[in-house]
Amino acid sequence: MCTIPPAPPPPQPPIPPSSNSPPKLSDFSPTFNNTDICEWATHEPQLWEICAKSDICLHEAPFQYKYKHFESIMQVGPTCGLVALSMLLNGEVTADELLDISKIEGYSNNGEMFSCVNMAKLAKKALSLAERKNIDVFVKTGNLFSEEIIVELINGAVLLVAYDADFNHSPCLRHGHTAHWALVCGVVVVKDPGDSYIADPTNVYVLCRHGKSRYLAAWTLNDLDKSNKNLWEFSPKKQEDGLFYVLPEGGIGEINGLRDQFVLFKGL
Repeated sequence: MCTIPPAPPPPQPPIPPSSNSPPKLSDFSPTFNNTDICEWATHEPQLWEICAKSDICLHEAPFQYKYKHFESIMQVGPTCGLVALSMLLNGEVTADELLDISKIEGYSNNGEMFSCVNMAKLAKKALSLAERKNIDVFVKTGNLFSEEIIVELINGAVLLVAYDADFNHSPCLRHGHTAHWALVCGVVVVKDPGDSYIADPTNVYVLCRHGKSRYLAAWTLNDLDKSNKNLWEFSPKKQEDGLFYVLPEGGIGEINGLRDQFVLFKGL
């Protein structure tokens, strides 16, 4: 008498990629395994993924682009600015260490950073602690979406920019109520801009990291600029959450705050 052998067990599901290492192209869903698109970016998996998802230069290389890879770090509590700065330093100075420094210097109480000037001061201290030399740090006022800044990004500059974050963390306009920090680590100029990089607001994307996602983000520089210019006031909800926040004189919308300002790094 013969018997039918039992069916083999189903195959084990694939092991997801480690959150501590950058994903490979093969880690993405089949939807994004078509490497015929964005061939120019296949050497940088996360750059390739975000450009594929965002329909950026699917079938031909951009006119110009620059991308610097930084490892993602997830924030705990209201530490988005400290985490963005720690990412810029590749974790050589941790967010916890930056929080200790910011408390001692009076920049922050819980991890919040509502002053560009104080962020630049903290960055200089952190660069010294990490023994990084020959790096210039500037607080820039206005003109985020400008010829000057686009050229700086193409030449390798990196930015820390505060903006209002929407539900998906992209830039929005909420008067500063959802203020969040991003590390701008790249730029994509889609088409030949002709005589002006800023003639077409949809032609220039920035590549960004922030503390609420381990994945790279891509937004138009124009949208980020508008959001940065809209940081007028501290969130009313946070005023009632029982925590004490360090706010600049005059609030986040004034000269010592966040509105229409950002921090630029050259020499990284």
